[in-house]
Amino acid sequence: MINEERYPLNGTFELTGRCNLSCKMCLVRIGQQQICESGMRERTAGEWIDMAEQVRDAGTFSLLLTGGEVMLRPDFCEIYEAISKMGFILTVYTNATMVTDEIMGMFKKHPPHKIGVTMYGASNETYAEMCGCADGYDRFVDGVRKLSTLPSLLETRTTIIKDNLKDLSAMKEFTRREFGEDKTLTVSRFVADKIRGGVAHPKSCRLSPEENVELIHNKIAALSHEVQKGAITLTKITEKFQVQHGVRQAEGRYIFEQCGAGINSYAISWDGKMFACELLDRGYTEPFDIGFDKAWEYLPEQYPLTKNIQACSECEVAGLCEVCPATRLAETGDWFGVPEYSCGEARETYQLLEKMEIV
Repeated sequence: MINEERYPLNGTFELTGRCNLSCKMCLVRIGQQQICESGMRERTAGEWIDMAEQVRDAGTFSLLLTGGEVMLRPDFCEIYEAISKMGFILTVYTNATMVTDEIMGMFKKHPPHKIGVTMYGASNETYAEMCGCADGYDRFVDGVRKLSTLPSLLETRTTIIKDNLKDLSAMKEFTRREFGEDKTLTVSRFVADKIRGGVAHPKSCRLSPEENVELIHNKIAALSHEVQKGAITLTKITEKFQVQHGVRQAEGRYIFEQCGAGINSYAISWDGKMFACELLDRGYTEPFDIGFDKAWEYLPEQYPLTKNIQACSECEVAGLCEVCPATRLAETGDWFGVPEYSCGEARETYQLLEKMEIV
């Protein structure tokens, strides 16, 4: 049960599952052939524009347009321009390799509030290896420099896997050099298994739990140094890395109560399904068929209620685990499964904190 009122404040429109890149770790990328074989279809520009009007009228004020690669759609400008006039706080996610003069002209007239550009490496060689695009880095640099001339907030993001780990320092340096010393690269280590018919193989290229924890070592070391200088207290670290033995899940609650998915946010996939979270491939309503209001109303009914997970309630490092219901489902196929990958990372994090005498 949900013990609070629900308002669809934050929405995600996944305009397409197709992409011009073939990134190894992509959870959702799907090709035209797979779309045809599935019997599904991408929603038309008119359908997305009508849906935007519906979600606006229902109270959505923040809207993310994402993919796949949104700029791959020949009608992206038509969709974006219409939606940009509806008053949303609008964000666009892109890999920045398809930024045309037409798109830039439209963005200059109707700039989004924020643009999130994903950077996959610091050389054409890395882009070729990771994304199957031999000139991907050059195209990214050209595109992101164009986008940086807009008044929009620009966030440079990356997902680290085995193929681009060697480029991490260079990507951080690129961000500082291009956009200012105060700008940072947003780094994600999260790579779950593919969802909704995705054709990539994320598990084959993601970092091991040990490699993931190595990435956060410097951050922990910096915090530890601040403790030694007296700049912060040890409590600040233990607040960030919550080391507690066992996490008992309250039973009979709405499964996404902690993150707010389906309470104040939703995501509509390229084929017209509405999920509480964009990382799901199970539990959806169909807003293009029954209208947004009814789809939003019925959404919580598509998900199970919480129950205690015995293994987690007995785990000594459960407080360090970053697992969520969507991760459990993607990794194990079970809403209440125990993903060994996440467990391994929690154990490695604890050992690191122990070695640094933080716990």
